[in-house]
Amino acid sequence: MKRLFKMSSTWFPIWCILILMLIMVGVYIPAFGGANKNLTDVPLIIVNEDKGKAGDRILLNLIKTQNGNSFKWDVVKTKEKALNDLKNNQAYGALVIPADYSKQLTKVHDLLISGNGVGKPAKLDILLNEGVGQSASMIASNTLQTVASATSNGISGHFKSELNEKGITLSPMNASLLDRPVQFTMKNVLGLPVNLNKGMTPFVMSIIASITGLVGTNMIRGYLEKSNGILRKKGYPLPESQILQSALLLAILLAFCGSLILQISVFGFFGSVHASSIWYIFLFSLFCCLTMLFLFKAVALLLGGWGILVMFPINFMGIFSSGGAIPLSTLPTVHRFFSLILPTRYMVDGMRALLYYQGRMEAGLREALGALSIYFVVSLAIIFAFISFAQKREKQHIAAKKEEKVGILVNNEFHYLLPAEQGEPGSSQQVKQDPKNTSKNDE
Repeated sequence: MKRLFKMSSTWFPIWCILILMLIMVGVYIPAFGGANKNLTDVPLIIVNEDKGKAGDRILLNLIKTQNGNSFKWDVVKTKEKALNDLKNNQAYGALVIPADYSKQLTKVHDLLISGNGVGKPAKLDILLNEGVGQSASMIASNTLQTVASATSNGISGHFKSELNEKGITLSPMNASLLDRPVQFTMKNVLGLPVNLNKGMTPFVMSIIASITGLVGTNMIRGYLEKSNGILRKKGYPLPESQILQSALLLAILLAFCGSLILQISVFGFFGSVHASSIWYIFLFSLFCCLTMLFLFKAVALLLGGWGILVMFPINFMGIFSSGGAIPLSTLPTVHRFFSLILPTRYMVDGMRALLYYQGRMEAGLREALGALSIYFVVSLAIIFAFISFAQKREKQHIAAKKEEKVGILVNNEFHYLLPAEQGEPGSSQQVKQDPKNTSKNDE
């Protein structure tokens, strides 16, 4: 094995894949853009903390569809519950009705009727989960703003009718208040900076790990076979079990170096945002790379030459059904099905939880670790089973060779001794004939 690692051809796939990863990071991170598609069942929250009845009227303005998108509303009682759900990536946004909302509207109404002083509009809060991606976050923002604006317009129309009936004329300042009796403020709950790369960083890092597993597995296998062919010509080829062990070691090295370069490129060079420790992200990236390398190696061992034909569909379907570039709710049913059984979706979810949600288990990290662990353990078990089977077969082959050598030695010894045993009677006959020959000579 030492001779194998001293050969330059053995190390070629490592350097080749690392360069490929750098190129992919340079292409995808700065220029990737997600498509805007209609979403279904967009999870939104409305928080009604109002102690009066005005807050209940807002519930009548909740939109079920807008611009082809459909929404699923969850009504909760406290702002803290909404914040917790948003930080756990359970919803895209929330509209918060404060406890004194009815009281604020009453003050606006009384001020407009009396005309005394200058009032302030009632306030609503819009909270956004910016980690879901640019398109989904924008849809949630537009929807919540539409609800707040519809509420304000409805109240404004009611106030105008009452003022017209009473013939009250407003000052310019109060006229502006009449047009917008309700205003809203918007806030991103995760507190992430602007440089989110449209929320595509988790997706890009995941597809790089997936492609690394696909290409790395096949290149390592090909170049190890090539190197072993050279060793065979020199008279000391490696057995199959050592080839498999070497492939396993090179896969681990590739995953480590690739994950390291990925962190340096994404966070060092491009300055992408991350809410968790970079060491946690590195460990998860390493885990993803190892899982994909072991998975594709297991597929190659199980299917042999047909493995490469299965690896590509697994890889591409995993990428398109991951929910990274396009939200899962916009995908066809078959893609949503494959998102449940292929590892790429879980890599994206786990990476997103680490990058944007402070590594919260509830934000998708727990499910991601569980699913990827199953792939990791099963794939590694298959690889070790093939190594064990190869070692057993090699031992049997060595034992058979030893038996063959022993048989050859026994046969050679038998053939060597046989002529000597057959020659002894001949020699005695010659001794018996000697007296006759002697007598003839005497005569």
